[in-house]
Amino acid sequence: MASDSLFIGVSGLTAYQNQIDVISNNIANVGTVGYKGQDVEFQDLLYQNLAYSSAPTTTRGGINAEQQGDGVQIGAIDTSFTQGGLQTTGVNTNLAINGNGFFALNNINGSGSTTYTRDGDFSLNESGYLYSASNGLAALGYPVGPGGTISQVAPPQPIQIPFGLKSIAVGTGFGTKSGPSTDSVYDVSLGGNLDQTNYITAVSSASADIIATTITTTVYDSLGGPHQIQITYQPDAPVADGGTGKTLPATVLNAAGVAVTAATEYSFTVTSTDGSCNGASTTLGTGFIFFDQNGQFINTSSSATAALPADEHIAGSAPSTATGDIFSVTTWASPAGANNATAVGTGTANPADIGLDFSSMTSLNSSATANTVSQNGYAPGILSNITIGQDGTITGAFTNGQNQTLGRLALATFGNQGGLTRLGGNQFAASANSGLAQYGFANQADFGSIDSGSLEQSNVSIASEFTKMIMAQRAFEANGKSITTADQDLQTVIGLKQ
Repeated sequence: MASDSLFIGVSGLTAYQNQIDVISNNIANVGTVGYKGQDVEFQDLLYQNLAYSSAPTTTRGGINAEQQGDGVQIGAIDTSFTQGGLQTTGVNTNLAINGNGFFALNNINGSGSTTYTRDGDFSLNESGYLYSASNGLAALGYPVGPGGTISQVAPPQPIQIPFGLKSIAVGTGFGTKSGPSTDSVYDVSLGGNLDQTNYITAVSSASADIIATTITTTVYDSLGGPHQIQITYQPDAPVADGGTGKTLPATVLNAAGVAVTAATEYSFTVTSTDGSCNGASTTLGTGFIFFDQNGQFINTSSSATAALPADEHIAGSAPSTATGDIFSVTTWASPAGANNATAVGTGTANPADIGLDFSSMTSLNSSATANTVSQNGYAPGILSNITIGQDGTITGAFTNGQNQTLGRLALATFGNQGGLTRLGGNQFAASANSGLAQYGFANQADFGSIDSGSLEQSNVSIASEFTKMIMAQRAFEANGKSITTADQDLQTVIGLKQ
């Protein structure tokens, strides 16, 4: 009947108008951060059976059913979760997910329902929460636990980075130990080269130990006060020296306990340049350093002859006076020139035994470049900046040069992300068909990485949307023509009776 054609055409107009609406929404959101485009899928409607099918017989073939369709409807409006392009912003709290996953959002007090987004346009609010300024919701993650570890046992919670967070002072000798991988027992690591020509000169000179190399470095007391010390290296040559006579050891045990032929030997002396360590003009420590024929470090000792294994450092053992790789400070005075503006901490600083690592030093025939590589003390500091790594780890940078882990962002995935409910405001909510959120960390399992200083753009293609718009518009016009034709057929029928 012509009336059927009318309603079929109407179903087509309705369906394609809906498609045009979806396409228009995609185009409108081409500049929306983290927006995911939608696609319309159509389904045909129920069919009227005008004649039923019959099975073939021995004399005749079977007859197919005659079915007349009743139009079209929207079968699904799917979301495309393909990756959007990344735009660099230079703001370290702007985050983009490169790969799979969503940021999780909730109220700052965690009281609401968690929503999910690809929009990482975050900043810090006045209370230090990492949040989205467009909706006021906080990004969820995991705080730092005891010992600086991050545990994923509890549900994610809003991440707060307190302004004015302080890094407490650590005295040299009390911080993380350093040194070779099998011998990390030291507090100050020394490097560079001691010019071997100075040693050769001392060997041939009538008066040895006259060419010295001196460096100055800073160490910290347990209150964070800085103190300058001086380390003086001198060739300790096997020649007559004031009639004492010196003999270079034939071999010296290295840290692994292996005997190595010694070729050069230097003495060192540690003193306080400003008199703030153990008083003025006080020697803090002494020892001897041995190098092989290739100018490579062998070991240290408190003895110039190093005849006894007890006088040579063995890997893993603590530095000591006997092995010549330590200096001690029993009293710390205020550094020269200190005033109320530079004074650090209160009370009395703790005594310190400070181990010296010379394993990175050489004695080659080139200019002296002796230096300090590192030391494990530092003054107090205040949080000055944060960075967010590709794995979501939030690291704080302090004014004393130290870095500290402050938390880690959580990412969420779903068994069926296409089942998520759109809420507007660049947010999604879990539904019965999406499954529950599975939380994890970026760069793990099937989670993508986090790009700090970038935002993910909409994944809508203008060219593709305009092409679909043209097709939908033509389909809409064609369905309108079918209604016009059905109307003309009805007019013809009505005109049969004059």
